[in-house]
Amino acid sequence: MTKKREAGISIVHFYKAGDGKSDGMVADYNKFATENKGIFRIGAVDCKDFEAICKKEGVTDTPTVRLYPPFPAPTSDLAIGDKFDVSKLKKMAGKFYTDRSIEITQNNHSTFVEEDVGTPKVLLFTNAKKGTPFVYKALSQNFEKTL
Repeated sequence: MTKKREAGISIVHFYKAGDGKSDGMVADYNKFATENKGIFRIGAVDCKDFEAICKKEGVTDTPTVRLYPPFPAPTSDLAIGDKFDVSKLKKMAGKFYTDRSIEITQNNHSTFVEEDVGTPKVLLFTNAKKGTPFVYKALSQNFEKTL
């Protein structure tokens, strides 16, 4: 996990097959993984089959969803409670995404267009009241060197 943490954000679901708790969150976790493919690296580890990995990671309770942000930020676990909360996980992980987008205004529009003439530019429009939407942050980081 150490080398991968330099390249982005990883999320791992540690579980024990048949523990009665993880089964209820599998569909939501899989949907989250599908919807966020390419934004986060997402995985799962069965602590019954791969006990050594869980022990190495210090996972004692299952299910545990652990967030591995870029270094030097420490790992953090999502409290599962009675129900797996996808929006809470996305919000928690989204805090570690660096926004590399530029808000275009009347004052900087010309500079944006004329700067780096050989580099393609993309304009994304939103009616968000405050801040940059998460998907824009993800796109800005993903295409940082090409757009």
